[in-house]
Amino acid sequence: MNSLNTLLFPGTNIHSIRQFPLFLLLRKIHILQPVEDDPDTANAEPSDNFIKSGFCQVHTPCPLGESRKRFQHLVQDISTRKDDYAAQLSALTLAALSDSGEKTALSEREIISSIKTPTQHTIEIEKDAEKEEKLWQARLVLAIGEILDREEEEIARNLASLEDDEASLFQELHGEENISDTEENPFVEISQMKENLKVLHPGSIKNRCRAWKILFSKSSQKNSDILLTTIPESVDLLFEKYEEISGNSALKIATLPLPGFIGWEREKACNTALNFHAQYGTLIAELETELSAARDNRKPTEQNIKNGCLSASLAKSWESALEQEFPKEKHGRIAAKIYLFPQTSCSTLLLNSPSSTDGNAIVIVVG
Repeated sequence: MNSLNTLLFPGTNIHSIRQFPLFLLLRKIHILQPVEDDPDTANAEPSDNFIKSGFCQVHTPCPLGESRKRFQHLVQDISTRKDDYAAQLSALTLAALSDSGEKTALSEREIISSIKTPTQHTIEIEKDAEKEEKLWQARLVLAIGEILDREEEEIARNLASLEDDEASLFQELHGEENISDTEENPFVEISQMKENLKVLHPGSIKNRCRAWKILFSKSSQKNSDILLTTIPESVDLLFEKYEEISGNSALKIATLPLPGFIGWEREKACNTALNFHAQYGTLIAELETELSAARDNRKPTEQNIKNGCLSASLAKSWESALEQEFPKEKHGRIAAKIYLFPQTSCSTLLLNSPSSTDGNAIVIVVG
């Protein structure tokens, strides 16, 4: 069986019930996280159901080590003091990494040395310090992004619940039978949540993607075959980059449906995904094989993939399986759009750097 390495972009966590259906489509999703887990619990069994079941694997490039607690304290401070994120971010420097916040006085020799022409050694030290600071800043941007995502999700869900309560009250006042749509169709509430979510500012998306790329450049996941995103706007940056590199446009090779809802709780959603893989493992393996063929296609063109990378029988079987397990009327549908970036690896697409893995980058956009 061909194995495809899938990496979440530019997210750093699976935090939303709207993301749970991703695990029906893919066997494993690799995730870059800005800071490692508590080392005291490193050998403990994972508490996250998706990690425990093998659907997720997290990676932390260049672990913070002794600076971990200091970083988390900083993030906690920023998250609780919401008066001015921008000012706090701009004030972040490498001083936060030092063991002492106090600057020691320079000796006479150090003062004289500092005004001389810098040596190659001092230049390298300054470059290393600059890289360290950029990585620190990138971690912070991604960590704050996680916090904002969770808060936005909670606000949107509360607003959806409030709207449902208002509708129920309106029905009662008019003597109508009170039947909650969300009880009959949970996808209704998911749709309401999505409508209540704020539209991400283009500048915010660019900043998060830039920070994620810095983390990616330090990771062991540069040979990933697939980039998976639930932020459709982030793919526009990849489209632009590919056109700049190749002078061509990415190819849309397929659109697969997914249920919009598979469970309110992580444990329930994880068990649902496990059962789906157990029952339709052959179908999922066939899908992976055809995606592998698209990745390995040496000269993909609009003509030789005009019917998409998926066979008609596979697409039909997939839709039939979803309808059997997740009826559209109750679970809704969202689209997974699959794009191919011919003769360009994920690493080249993100970093302009060559990859040891030949083939075409695949990007899956869900949402």
